[in-house]
Amino acid sequence: MKEHYGFKMSVVLAGAMIFLLATDFAYAGFIQLDGVADVKTRFSRGCSTLQEVAELARAKAIDAVIFGDQARDSLEYGLVPLERIIRKRSENSSVLTVGASAYISEINDNDRQLEETLLISGAEVSPFYYWTGNVFKDTLVANNVGKHLFVVGLNAPELYEQLPILDSNFSKRYFSEYRNVFIGCVALFLLSLFIVLKGYKKKASKLVAGIIFLVVINNMPFRSSPFDQYSGDLGAKPYQELINYVNNTGGLIFWNDMDASNVISQEGRIGYKTEPHPEDLMLTSGYTGFQSIGDSPVVQVEPGQEWDKLLNEYLQGKRKKPIWGYGGNNYLCEDEGAKLGEIRTIFLVREKSRDDVLDAMANGRMYAVRQAGNERLSLDSFTVSDITSGQHAIMGEKLISNDFPELKVKVRLTKGTEKTVSLSVIRNGVEVKQETVELPYEMTWRDVDIKRDEGPVFYRLKVEADSENYLVSNPIFVHFNGGDGTQVASATQSKTEKLSMGEPIEPIEPIKPNISIPKNPNPPLAKPTKLVVDTMFPSVPKILEPKDVITANLTPPTLNQPIPPTVKMPNAPSPLAKFTDRDASVIAKIDGVSLKNGPGPKFPEVGRLNKGDRLALIRKTDVEFNGEPWLLVDLGGRKAYVWSELVSIK
Repeated sequence: MKEHYGFKMSVVLAGAMIFLLATDFAYAGFIQLDGVADVKTRFSRGCSTLQEVAELARAKAIDAVIFGDQARDSLEYGLVPLERIIRKRSENSSVLTVGASAYISEINDNDRQLEETLLISGAEVSPFYYWTGNVFKDTLVANNVGKHLFVVGLNAPELYEQLPILDSNFSKRYFSEYRNVFIGCVALFLLSLFIVLKGYKKKASKLVAGIIFLVVINNMPFRSSPFDQYSGDLGAKPYQELINYVNNTGGLIFWNDMDASNVISQEGRIGYKTEPHPEDLMLTSGYTGFQSIGDSPVVQVEPGQEWDKLLNEYLQGKRKKPIWGYGGNNYLCEDEGAKLGEIRTIFLVREKSRDDVLDAMANGRMYAVRQAGNERLSLDSFTVSDITSGQHAIMGEKLISNDFPELKVKVRLTKGTEKTVSLSVIRNGVEVKQETVELPYEMTWRDVDIKRDEGPVFYRLKVEADSENYLVSNPIFVHFNGGDGTQVASATQSKTEKLSMGEPIEPIEPIKPNISIPKNPNPPLAKPTKLVVDTMFPSVPKILEPKDVITANLTPPTLNQPIPPTVKMPNAPSPLAKFTDRDASVIAKIDGVSLKNGPGPKFPEVGRLNKGDRLALIRKTDVEFNGEPWLLVDLGGRKAYVWSELVSIK
């Protein structure tokens, strides 16, 4: 047994040395992390709990999960001018209905428990919709309810609670915009009250005073959005407001689902309609990026479409920031729709931590990929270099060049399968090179047709095996040195200088080398024991590929483990967690104490306790209900939550 283990370790080390010697030096400091983004759970419209999603991600060798539950999922219709009093509201479960503190706490708790997979909070935000039609004629239509953005990196509950969206929480942000109307209504009410006290036409004056009082309440200035759903289509304004808010809070924000179906769907007496809106990419600014691969083909990534126009505007100095593409999974349920991991975002990071994943998203060090089955396309290398100086740039970086740019590309399938693919190089929105090649494939190509005096350029890639297996890279920018002595930015000499999330990126300014020792991981976020799943290395020789020895991406050998079935818990959990006299435990005060799979009454029930039943206490949570905290307990090896008022602690 020891000899077999020693042989396997020798093969692993030998393969690692071959990889390190063969890989591009520009990529030597980066690793690839498989990520899935925009994943829904039971906090909103998903079918699975956070823990179930995390376990499934681990089974599928996914390194990072970025959740995207709906921030608020509601519709409200009222009769003007008392639309906030005479109204009807329909609301589904969401981050804000369950509680943002519970949402973030649940993600952080599971992240600490799960060593192999990073869990990161995010939310799908629909800031605006508007009504058309007539409620009395059954022609009422809610427009743009499916027009939303994906927000990442808001780690404080109050940042979610103050999102500028319709019909949401109490906010003072827009007090000044509604103050004058509110003060005018209050003045009218005080005048009508004075008339009532004077006894002038008491019945009529009381009626008028009552109506004006309702108008005062209806025009309270503490609203969650500066817009309303009764003023028609307001264009890009509500979405720019959200983008500005997220940038000011240090988060990241991406446009999603730009090619929505232009069809009115009917539910009861209300219709729902969201038209395709790719023009919003051009009409808004300051956002981090957009969904470059989704459930259906994304037209905006084709040569010359909106993405290329935006990147050209950045090169021309018309935009402060470039636009990045990411892969949105939009996962709801495993038995319907998109499967978990079917669409992935591959992050290039220095170390496996939340901070590095968010930094890769902010600075474009990622590519999006769609896969069918358990094997995907891997972009092991994509660099642009200046052969005169020997400098390189990778995705998201800028290169200052004195020569014709040289592109190096390495593509393979993660399990080493041979396959024919189409590889396209897109420069400034034009497909300048297209090849049909066999994987694994390496390309070195010097762009000698470029006219350097016409200004800076960008390069990006699209690699397609078929309609279910393809990838889209983020761009690399090249600026040509006019002899001013500007140094060349290079990933080979130093770690790319980080940009804070929301900080503008200067359009033409070269990145200066910044040699520094890589930072130590932040203990609560970086997990040293987490294993790297994929690296920016080429495939190993076939002699090193037996399944029981080593995989093509240097991961330790793993077995496909079956996903544990969901087991309905009986009314009395069995077995109860063992405890000793020194252990803290909870004891049910009454029969029928409900155990939840999350810290809140709206979470699904996973079991019940009868009076006197006892469970081991793990800890108190920060989430409260009616002023009392929820407790995390051990339910026979599983986590469960119970409200502290229903149990006593011993």
